[in-house]
Amino acid sequence: MMQRLSQDDFAASKQDCLLPNGIRLAYVEMGEAGGTPVLLLHGFTDSARSWSLIAPHLAGGFRLIAPDLRGHGRSDRPEGCYTIPEMAHDVRLFLAEIGIANAHVVGHSLGGRLAQALAERWPQMVGKIVLMSTSAVPRERAGWLWENILALRDPIDPESAFIRAWCAGAVPVDEAFLSHVRRECASVPARIWHSIHYEQTAYDPFPLLQDISAPTLIMRGEHDDIATAEHQAQMLGAIGGARLITLPGLGHNMHWEAPGLVAGHISAFLQAP
Repeated sequence: MMQRLSQDDFAASKQDCLLPNGIRLAYVEMGEAGGTPVLLLHGFTDSARSWSLIAPHLAGGFRLIAPDLRGHGRSDRPEGCYTIPEMAHDVRLFLAEIGIANAHVVGHSLGGRLAQALAERWPQMVGKIVLMSTSAVPRERAGWLWENILALRDPIDPESAFIRAWCAGAVPVDEAFLSHVRRECASVPARIWHSIHYEQTAYDPFPLLQDISAPTLIMRGEHDDIATAEHQAQMLGAIGGARLITLPGLGHNMHWEAPGLVAGHISAFLQAP
C-alpha cells in the first residue's frame, strides 16, 4: 500500500494538461506508474483531493489518475459550458493527451455521471466502471440543496453552515482533510455552483444507460439522501449486467467515510476476470 498522502502537500503534486479545446486541467497521478490505468472522477465542487484518502488503499497494481474537472480545483474556470456531455468530452480529450487509450473509470456523484457519459459515447476507451453515490435522473429544482446553491454569492465562506453540511460525512471524517475540502469547495465561484447544478436539472441521462456495455459496479451508502435507493434501482435495471453494493452506515461521501472498505470493493471488482 502506498504511503498516506499529506493533505498540506497534496495540491503541490498536481500537473497540468492543456487540452485541444483550450481548457487546461490539473491532475494528480498516484499508485504504480506501470499499473493498469484507473481514472478517478470527483464529485460536484470537489477536486482530485477527493481521492486522497482512498488512494493508498487502491494503489496496488493501479496507475491512479485524478483530474480536477473544469471549474474545479486548479483547472480552468471558463464562463461556460458545464453540461455533462461537455465535461465528459474534456475527460476524453484528457485521456488522449496523456496517452491512455483505455482505462477503468471510477466516478463519485457528478463524476459518476461523467463515467456514464464516457461509457455510453466512447466505449472503446472504457474498461470497467464504478458508479459511486451517483444517479441517472435530473436534479430537482426544489429542496435544501437547490435553495442553498441558488443563495450562494461570492465570496463563499468555507465555514458557513451550508458548506460544513455539504462536506460532512454520515460518520466522522478526518478533519485535516475536511478543512482543505471546505476551502476548495468555497473557492469554486458561485456562478459555477449555479451553472453545474442548473445544467443537471435540465439533463436526463437515463435514456442512454442502455448503451453502456462496460462491466458496471454501482455503489451506494445506506444513508445517502442524494443518490437514493430508488435511483440506484433504476440504474441497476437499465445497465445490462450491472451489480449493486449498498454499504451499511455510510452516506454520500463513502470514500471519505470508510476509504479502506470502499477501496476493497472497488479493487476486487476491477481485478476480477
